[in-house]
Amino acid sequence: MSIQQTQRMHQYFLTAVCGLGGLLYGIDIGIIDPALPYLHRATSLPESQLSLVVAAVMAGSILGSVVAGMLADWLGRRPMMVVSALLFVGSVTVIWLSQSFVPLLLGRLLQGLSGGVIAVVVPLYLAECLPADQRGRGVALFQFMLTAGIVLAAFIGNHYLGNAELAIQAAGSDTRAAVAAADHAWRSMFLTVVYPGVLFLLGCCCVPESPRWLMRHRGPERARAVLARLRSPATCEQELAGIGAALDEERARPRLSRGAALVEMLTQRRYVVPFVLACVILGCNQATGINSLLQFMSTILQHAGLDPVSAASHGTAIKILNSVMTVAAIVLVERKGRVYLLKLGTAGIMVSLCLLALLFHRFESQRIDVREQVAALVRGNALQLNLADAGLIAASPAGAPGAGPMQLTILYQYGDRQQVAEAYTPTAEAREVLVREAALVRALPAEQRALLEAAHAAWSGRADAGAAAAAQPLIASLPAPSRATIDAARRIYQAQHVQVRAPDGVPAGAQLTIVRASLGPTPGKDSGVLAALCIAAFIASFSIGPGVCVWLALSELMPTRIRSVGMGVALLVNQGVGTLIAGAFLPIVGNLGYHAMFLSWAACTAVYFITATFFLPETKGKSLEEIERHFAGAAGR
Repeated sequence: MSIQQTQRMHQYFLTAVCGLGGLLYGIDIGIIDPALPYLHRATSLPESQLSLVVAAVMAGSILGSVVAGMLADWLGRRPMMVVSALLFVGSVTVIWLSQSFVPLLLGRLLQGLSGGVIAVVVPLYLAECLPADQRGRGVALFQFMLTAGIVLAAFIGNHYLGNAELAIQAAGSDTRAAVAAADHAWRSMFLTVVYPGVLFLLGCCCVPESPRWLMRHRGPERARAVLARLRSPATCEQELAGIGAALDEERARPRLSRGAALVEMLTQRRYVVPFVLACVILGCNQATGINSLLQFMSTILQHAGLDPVSAASHGTAIKILNSVMTVAAIVLVERKGRVYLLKLGTAGIMVSLCLLALLFHRFESQRIDVREQVAALVRGNALQLNLADAGLIAASPAGAPGAGPMQLTILYQYGDRQQVAEAYTPTAEAREVLVREAALVRALPAEQRALLEAAHAAWSGRADAGAAAAAQPLIASLPAPSRATIDAARRIYQAQHVQVRAPDGVPAGAQLTIVRASLGPTPGKDSGVLAALCIAAFIASFSIGPGVCVWLALSELMPTRIRSVGMGVALLVNQGVGTLIAGAFLPIVGNLGYHAMFLSWAACTAVYFITATFFLPETKGKSLEEIERHFAGAAGR
């Protein structure tokens, strides 16, 4: 094997190991979604604790991103990658063994901490190790593997979901067996993802340290030894000279403490400009709404007119599209450049969001305010209503006989906690399911028919929930097609029913307040398909532009003197904006509608487009030292 082939193999191995880091980051994001229903069923944790379990990854990620840059400067890039892998493997072990809320929460915090370290250190390591003409593809591969991790988590969840549902159905009225099946499902989902974590750990033990870190802390000979494995001799010496010149210039300035370095980063123009650019790009990247769109995709598609099964299948297809378009970005990022892809992607996102806003405004504008009528139904600091019985439909202009299905949306509040509840009347497809289910029930013996009719009343809120539990053994004994029909009918009956009670963790004496209630027509299936197409266009635009280029901006723009600290702060901005949007999503949707949320994201994306078009320099094919000299020259001018 020639020297050139050996160098290429070293680069491929290094990139593959870092790609595994992206895979783990994606798994961190995606694995809780399929595991959560079974975790809830197996542990019976209250909603407040389940919310903390879900949010713990974000809290851990924020903490990890804050400390990762400083520790990477002190210990090195490679040791911090090993630490992130150990944190991931340790978190899975803690979660799998947990028997109560505290260890489960600790495991999720460790999982988030691992993701935060990976998000800072792996792009930093790639940017410092790969040649300038391959840096874009290498960092783009990190984003691709991140999306692949989300898809992998979904497929793992689907695999265990199918097995768990079969086991739960076989358990019938045996509650202990059903709980055991749910417990096995969520633990298996988490345990399965330990294997890529172990591979990442082994890979991190075999890759070399970043030559730029070695040049700074161990001297030029150690840096030359590593760089010679990744570059040709002439390129190696040229790059070493560039790194050394930048390091000499930095050492000529006074050595600063961490706090003083942060002050310098915020006061000297040569540092302020790239730092602010990186923060704006990372903040706007979240302000496009990408995380909320991925997390609430099925909910959004159902509100646009798709049934739950269709919404789930469309959502899976869109997540796969996310990975496919990231492959296209890997091909284009070194050909077209970062600025071109950012302009293309942000323009596509703006158009997609504006079309989504117009689509939702078309039917959200037809809703009427029924807050007073709903508030009058509150009894004993709780609300229970069936949309078919509450008399609300008669108040709507669209509620005339023969009109289409209707949707009720309620924004309610206990203390300072706001939540949304919804109810739907059956669509034409749902009515066909109810007709088939009614025929099935009529064919049963009288005693069994009475059990199922009592279950219908319980599902729709007209009778005690115990009637539904009493019918479960009968339903479990029926053939699979009959069970599927009854289960579909159950979801339709439950969709008409609203039940609101004070959630756990709310202060005693907090009164139920109906903040807003609106009633209007439910959009049809065509609207749902159009919404799915718009979301697919959004995801495709994000994947080919911001999804890849954000990591490049994070790792390329920061000068050497502030790179690790600046990357940590910029990523903190990114995650802070994402947390704010996630917290504001349901209140904004409940008060103003989905179209207002989409328009606000489009406005933030316009800021993103302007920044990329007029302020961001093209970094394609430039070394990190050349990019740094660009900002230093701009500061001098």
